[in-house]
Amino acid sequence: MRKLVPLHQYLLAAAALVLWAGCGRQSPAPAPSAGTMSAPEQLAEPRLTEQMAAIERGESTRILVERELLGDQDLVALGKLTNLTDLLLDNADSEFHEAGIAALAELPNLQHLRIRGRGIGNGSLREISKIKTLRILNLPQGRFDDAGLELLAELPKLESLRFGSSLVTDAGMKSLARFPAIERLHLIDVPITDAGLAELGSIERLQSLYVDGGTITDAGWDKLFRARPRLHVHINQQHHDRDPNRHAH
Repeated sequence: MRKLVPLHQYLLAAAALVLWAGCGRQSPAPAPSAGTMSAPEQLAEPRLTEQMAAIERGESTRILVERELLGDQDLVALGKLTNLTDLLLDNADSEFHEAGIAALAELPNLQHLRIRGRGIGNGSLREISKIKTLRILNLPQGRFDDAGLELLAELPKLESLRFGSSLVTDAGMKSLARFPAIERLHLIDVPITDAGLAELGSIERLQSLYVDGGTITDAGWDKLFRARPRLHVHINQQHHDRDPNRHAH
């Protein structure tokens, strides 16, 4: 009789294949939205309070919330979890403000922060800039401008930054060159032009650049690749045809 393999082993194997095949090494991969999750995954998501209790018991250092609607009061509670290293808040309908984000600045070990919700303005970035342990930051629905973006240059360990904000301009790209550790950058509907792209090309330590949106010409891309022929580049979710690391998706 054939031995049946438990369902959870199939799910783990499938997840490993997805991670191996994608571009996860190049840019932080977005988590699936609630609408794309399978029924078992949707049922399996524990509530925020349950995940917080697990951290307090020393059983975890990570929180992932995809469906639960959260607000500033929840961030205040999270700010007390000194062992928290990864905070991934993926409900795009949640909304947070400076008062809530300020509580996260008290976390001494936070390395990965992802907030897909709304309300992240300059004041929120001022508080995020106090989290000196951050290595990965993902803010796809930002409402900050060039001055707010510049505040993140105070993060000494920030290697990967993914953000969206229609208020950031070419001038904001100059501040990114002053980020001391940046290696991976993903812009979402940031209205940069050839001038802003040229600023990004000057970041010698930059390894990966994803640009969704903007008004960059072919001449602008040509100039970038002449300056940085080994840079890994995605444009609107696709590899640039001159990307040296291009592969099938």
